[in-house]
Amino acid sequence: MKRFSLVYKIIFIYITLNLLVFVPINKYFYSNVHRYHSIFNDASRLFKYDTVPDVSMAGHFINRYIGQREPSIIMVGDSTVEDFYVPYDKSIAGLVDKSLFGPSLSPSVFNFGSSGTKSVYVLERIKKACEYNPDMIVWQMGAGSYPEVDWVFGSNNSSPVKARYDISLGGNLLGAYENILKLNDQNVPFIAAELRGNLAPVFRFLPYYQELWKGYQAGQKGIPLKYPNDRHLKVQLGDVKITEQFHHIPFDESNKNFDVIEDVAAYVSSKGIQLVIYIAPINQSILAQKYEAGYYDKLLSVVERYTSPYGVPILNLYDAVPDALFIDGGHLKEQGDSIVAEKLAAFLKKEME
Repeated sequence: MKRFSLVYKIIFIYITLNLLVFVPINKYFYSNVHRYHSIFNDASRLFKYDTVPDVSMAGHFINRYIGQREPSIIMVGDSTVEDFYVPYDKSIAGLVDKSLFGPSLSPSVFNFGSSGTKSVYVLERIKKACEYNPDMIVWQMGAGSYPEVDWVFGSNNSSPVKARYDISLGGNLLGAYENILKLNDQNVPFIAAELRGNLAPVFRFLPYYQELWKGYQAGQKGIPLKYPNDRHLKVQLGDVKITEQFHHIPFDESNKNFDVIEDVAAYVSSKGIQLVIYIAPINQSILAQKYEAGYYDKLLSVVERYTSPYGVPILNLYDAVPDALFIDGGHLKEQGDSIVAEKLAAFLKKEME
């Protein structure tokens, strides 16, 4: 009986600490993190987006500038959109902004890129982008966006639950539990972090607390803030030795979950927002080694098929950049970013007319 009494006391103390200490602290930093010296003070990218509750914190770039100029564009994609190795004004988003709208302290093109973004969980980020009611969402994709997926519940050809791509980050405990039914080998880190953050609120803002502490230390020492991907700045100056072992991967539509494209197109269309897709460049010599001949042509054909009912314009840039301007298979040197930005800006300008 005493043992059960101890368990109840521990549960009571845990709940009390969460309600009276950790949850209020989390809410405070949710609203005031931009007041402190950290990477989240007017951050031009959604750093650590996939490991934090949501994108609504005041320190995020978009919350400071959205609506100050029209029209507004949100770019969604992987690390080639995030462009973690260059400042915002030299990233693809920044270059597109300058090309379309001219120099300004108030950007109109916002960067929702996040390294490693895959199609099977991109809907969650696009839904958050739609909450800002932009005029346009630009979705970048490539072969790497569509990996083979191992679902925990259900096969590739059957949905285990309604809207299996629609995971919930920054939601409540119920949403975190519902995520479990949508679990696959690609989204497990985010689903696990969301569940942990709901069950133990002290962990919910842990990435923010870690960066706040680093910011405090930098301020005390009078040194610049260190951003999460600073190490890649040096990569821009040279080439990276390619060490992967490639083989001619066949194009297999059956195991890539391409139907998520229609889910995204339908959702964005239902919000009255224009969706534009562009196929990102790939190093052509690596393409020839890694994928079967015609892989990207087949990819483009499938994307067009799923988006055609919604009138989504598609810009194909998979061979637009010379191999010499790649860091590796997909990441670009600054000159490569400039080529993509120029072509993308011209394409978007026509779509906005």
